[in-house]
Amino acid sequence: MTVELASALAAVVGADHVRTIYGQPALAVTPGSPTELADVVRITADAGAAVVPVGAGFRAARVRGLGDRRRVHLSSERLDQVVQLDETSMLCHAQAGLTGAALEKILAPRGLSLGDYPPGILSSSIGGLIGVRTPGKSSARHGFFEEAVAGVSAVLADGRTIHTRVAPRRSTGPDLARALCGSEGTIGYITAAVLRLHRRPEARLLAAYRLPSVDAAIAAAFLALREECAPAGLRIVDASEARLHFPEAGLADGQALLVACTAGPTDLAACDRDLIASAVAAEGGAAADLGLAERWWRRRLGTEPTPEPAPSFQASAGPGQLVAAYHAIRRALPAARLHVSRFDLDGAVVFATLVDEHGDALEGDALTATVARAEAAATAAGAWLLGARPTALDPYLKALRAQLDPRGVMNPGALTES
Repeated sequence: MTVELASALAAVVGADHVRTIYGQPALAVTPGSPTELADVVRITADAGAAVVPVGAGFRAARVRGLGDRRRVHLSSERLDQVVQLDETSMLCHAQAGLTGAALEKILAPRGLSLGDYPPGILSSSIGGLIGVRTPGKSSARHGFFEEAVAGVSAVLADGRTIHTRVAPRRSTGPDLARALCGSEGTIGYITAAVLRLHRRPEARLLAAYRLPSVDAAIAAAFLALREECAPAGLRIVDASEARLHFPEAGLADGQALLVACTAGPTDLAACDRDLIASAVAAEGGAAADLGLAERWWRRRLGTEPTPEPAPSFQASAGPGQLVAAYHAIRRALPAARLHVSRFDLDGAVVFATLVDEHGDALEGDALTATVARAEAAATAAGAWLLGARPTALDPYLKALRAQLDPRGVMNPGALTES
């Protein structure tokens, strides 16, 4: 019975940190240490229940594929400490429940940073950033967030704890940390990570450019990236969104605004800015009012409110598919406001704010139907939808899960059916 399982778990973490999820055969549990978390996983497995990782948040929605099976929604919210900060090696050992934003506040007085990642993703926990498949967890300047992971601690399905070794990559052999990244808690529950850090930039330089089309703006962005420009941020705004966010830009239909931030040592930041300017000129663009970029950056940092509503659809595409994806989404959503951001050499993400002809956010059946139309158009153009993933390696993932989790305890409804 769930009551018996709740009693056993309360004996480990305390009754105040175990509660029943109304209407489901499920418990919400918040351990206070990695040892408690390992005990919770072991007890849950022995009871024949499933573990559903929820990071530092809480998810009460029903989990796909579990039916009426009992489950424990396991939160890392109380695992929010920095274990060690090595400023010589530029490494930080942090527990999984600490958010990226909270860690940034700890690092800032020391002149350190996780890197120039979109502030929106840093509101997630460290464990969530590493373990969850989310597009846009990258920056042209610092690469994918997973590349910052030097080591991981995780609890396996039987309650054992593993620590992947922090060592030069040529000395480590097969790396289980890579398998844990993006595994959605199906291989193990991440409790802590060792992350590589960066020095906070000496300078940040902003720039804005007006281009004759979105196609030209996208071409300019990738031209600059191929020239090894590493911007801290880059966004292309089409005319529909610019009318709300940057009305003074005065874009005509079909035109685009490109805003950029470069960072690092002053000379390097200036060089990257010049590379972007050169690429823009090659595509027929010209400099625009610097104030447009300054406003974008303030909104990106959250120091100035962004006009509502927020984007409600996104799709990622590679450099060869991005233009087609943008136009497919534009044709499917003539009233939507679009922008393209989170650029790196592997592609970018198209964001759509789904509104009606009056500019009001869509809701209910209208939103559902519009999203379905956008998904069909984006997929047909070769884009990837939020959460989509290749499935060719599923047999190998299933084999690994069968070895590490033969009872199907760890988030069995995720990634592939167990």
